[in-house]
Amino acid sequence: MAEQKHKSIALSILGWVAVAAAIAAPISYLGLRQTVVNVTVTTLKKGRVEQTVSAISSGTVMAKVDSMVASEFMGKVIATPIQEGDRVTEGDVLVELNHTDLDAQVALAEANLRVGKIRLEQAKIGATINAEVAATQVSQTSAQLDQSQMDYTRIKALRDQKAVSQSDMDKAALALRVSRENKAAAVANQQQNLVREQEVKSTEAAVEQLGAALDVAKAARAKAFIRTPISGIVARRNVDVGESVSMGLPAAQVVQTDECYVEAPFDEANASQVRVGQTARINLDSYRGTDFKGTVTYIAPVVSLNPDLSRTMKVKIRVEEQQDKFVVGMSADVTIIVQEKENVLFAPTEALVRDEAGYVVENGRAVRRTVKVGVGNWATREILDGLKEGDVLITSLGIRELTDGVKVNVPNSPGQQ
Repeated sequence: MAEQKHKSIALSILGWVAVAAAIAAPISYLGLRQTVVNVTVTTLKKGRVEQTVSAISSGTVMAKVDSMVASEFMGKVIATPIQEGDRVTEGDVLVELNHTDLDAQVALAEANLRVGKIRLEQAKIGATINAEVAATQVSQTSAQLDQSQMDYTRIKALRDQKAVSQSDMDKAALALRVSRENKAAAVANQQQNLVREQEVKSTEAAVEQLGAALDVAKAARAKAFIRTPISGIVARRNVDVGESVSMGLPAAQVVQTDECYVEAPFDEANASQVRVGQTARINLDSYRGTDFKGTVTYIAPVVSLNPDLSRTMKVKIRVEEQQDKFVVGMSADVTIIVQEKENVLFAPTEALVRDEAGYVVENGRAVRRTVKVGVGNWATREILDGLKEGDVLITSLGIRELTDGVKVNVPNSPGQQ
């Protein structure tokens, strides 16, 4: 009996040992098994790296010249020779206003000018004739006076010799006096002609006034034709036939698109980095994935305080290529290249932990490396120290299990465990 009891106890102990072993085996297996994390990687190489700054919001495509053409005259529209989208040349008529009254004023001014010119011609002719007659009279009376003077002198000498009578002497004296009076009258008439010359000048001035009045009338009439001051494209026409136009209100908009530019706001923090002449990349929603080259041409000398209390500076970027794809008013994203380096080691920015560290794959495990970075942007960053060309850098930093020393696996890369 005792022996059978001992055997029963031994069998029970062996049974419990077997159960304990069965339970402990999976736990031991799980404890010894290591976590393997699937990751994505990139192999480091050298290339071009850029330091960039981007506008804090979308910019706007602007025309080189944007002219809101206003009316200088109040009137009713009678014709609109152009349509929106038409290409026009400087001086082309955009809108024509009623100018019937202005036509009459021009006709009246032209008639007055014609009358003034006729009067001037008459005054000139009269002055010329009078001048010629007066000159002839002065010449004749001067000759007569000379002759009378010689006759008087001769007769007086004869009278002193008592060769002629006193009556002859009196006749000679009378003739001399008459000759003198005639010459004086001729000289006075010649001087009177100088007054006529002044009348001619006065008439000339009157004609100039009439000419100026005609110019004023024509200028007033010209305001009835609203013309484009620039060559370009008609972006908008604000009036139609039959409508009344008020002075100073825009009748049409004409833009020059041969040299577009983009105006965009940049954070004041970038003021020390942005310079005129720097290269920029422009992106349009209509052409996603396409970079257009631009050049910084203007930086506002003052910083603007916006309604949201942010502070920005206005920057203008000239479009350097494919300007036909830029439509005035479009939104445009702008990135300015403030610094660039060629043939330097770089890494994806997303693969760096706060630009301070990165994980490389070594012997199938993730190894944390402290790094020193240089220039870069949201896409790539220059590596100055801590990594080398050819290192396999883990890019999937968002995986929670990724820690220093963890075993990693790179899918589709049989060489990585």
